[in-house]
Amino acid sequence: MNYKKLSKIGIGALLSSLPLFAIDAQIGKDVINSKCTACHVGNLDAGLSRISDQRKTPEGWYMTVKRMQREHGLSITRDEESNVIKYLSDYQGLTPDEIKPYSYVLDKTPNVQEEGKDDLLTEMCVRCHSEARIGLQRRTANEWNSLVNYHVAQFPSFEVQAQARDRDWFGVAQNEVVPYLEENFGKDKAKFDKYKKSVKNYELPKKWITYGHTPILGDFTAVLTLIKSTDESYAMLMDYKYASGQEYKARGIAVVYGESELRASFTVNGVKYRQILHLNPKTNSFEGRMFEALHPENGSTLVGKAKDSKETTLLAVYPKAVKAGTKETISIVGTNLSGNVKLPSTLKVLSTIKHTDNEIVLDVIANKNVKTFDGSISIGAKTFKNSLAVYDKVDYIKVTPDYAISRIGGDEGKDKILKEYATFEAIGYLNGKDGEKGTADDIELGVIPATWHLEAFDEQAVEDKDLDYVGQIDEKTGKFTPNISGPNEKRKLMTNNAGNISVVATYKDGNVELSEKSHMIVTVPKFVNPPIN
Repeated sequence: MNYKKLSKIGIGALLSSLPLFAIDAQIGKDVINSKCTACHVGNLDAGLSRISDQRKTPEGWYMTVKRMQREHGLSITRDEESNVIKYLSDYQGLTPDEIKPYSYVLDKTPNVQEEGKDDLLTEMCVRCHSEARIGLQRRTANEWNSLVNYHVAQFPSFEVQAQARDRDWFGVAQNEVVPYLEENFGKDKAKFDKYKKSVKNYELPKKWITYGHTPILGDFTAVLTLIKSTDESYAMLMDYKYASGQEYKARGIAVVYGESELRASFTVNGVKYRQILHLNPKTNSFEGRMFEALHPENGSTLVGKAKDSKETTLLAVYPKAVKAGTKETISIVGTNLSGNVKLPSTLKVLSTIKHTDNEIVLDVIANKNVKTFDGSISIGAKTFKNSLAVYDKVDYIKVTPDYAISRIGGDEGKDKILKEYATFEAIGYLNGKDGEKGTADDIELGVIPATWHLEAFDEQAVEDKDLDYVGQIDEKTGKFTPNISGPNEKRKLMTNNAGNISVVATYKDGNVELSEKSHMIVTVPKFVNPPIN
């Protein structure tokens, strides 16, 4: 990998901490045509049986290649594996709009509850894995049918499980589910070819202005830099600063698949991270997440835009609200922000700390007599409506997530099966002009300071003394740490430290106290955790 274009600091950080590797899609094509043809008929140009009838994300192709090694004796080096995945993702991947509805599973976003688009699909397939696992692949009808047959051969016992033994599972799968899958998730080669043509001459921007949010740590602004290597990888540098003043530098290696899916690995303060970004070549923007490699539940949401965009855009304003009579430091993050700034009339600018094309930082004070107000920000000739609230009180709060799962596990540094934490935030809201809670005109105020405690969820949880065993929540931060796994001799029937819990947030403002609950299940470890669950 060639890092000559990097700054000396960037070179030193990368070379001292990261292994160098090369990645090349065309080498991957050669590997497929030479090694995969031992079982698959044809070649990639003319069509390779099974392989050419599918499209998947990089994670999907990774799982396929691993299964070929595990179950069919494929002998392939790590470099060959990376090149194969690169080729298949580039030429038989998914378009951004196909990935977007299911990106949460790639991002390892914790506590997502799928809605379930089709009852039959839920009963037949989603009872074992996520709907996203289905939605993140495209197959011909024959390929979907082959997958049905694979399930019956590989997992013969599932036909006697709940929601399968009450029906002719195999018959229903072939005659009802496969046609549904073909209609909704068919290969549609023409669609992908059209997308590939549209991004044929796309040049990935070098720098991206980025906004992120991390539970507990809060909001941050970052500059993400991607520098092309002599192969098909990138050097990745991300410098970010939180509203609290904390600063971090990430240095790593990234690969972009199909011009739109970026995967990066890096280390911050000795902790290994992964970054998943979904790029939109049409708008030069991205959404995604970065998270700890060993604890994906600990991470940050990310949105970004090409740093030198001539379009005046707003990625974020943080904090989202200023209380009447208080001083606050406001950060406005976006692109082409060079024009004059106009804030809501109830805010007075005390000083301008920073004003660049990508970030404006202002010290402001809110009028002490203001009533609830949701205001707009103007930058130059462009106005962003309802982008900053000025308020006199909080009407109600919500706890996010409203349903969470935490998992007991072993001790850090000692055991392979680790705990899965859960972190909660309290979000403040105003009722809006209609004065009613939970209606469309309600105004979100962002994260507000709350104190946290746990309660038994129901009578059974009280009887089982779940609160004594499941773990502890940090009163100030809302981070729950589960107990260790394994039989507990102090519990009834020596069961483990699982439980059914309510997580309670309390917000106090003078004499006003607001409280809200979230439901959390503390359960057993997950022993199988593939890239796509």
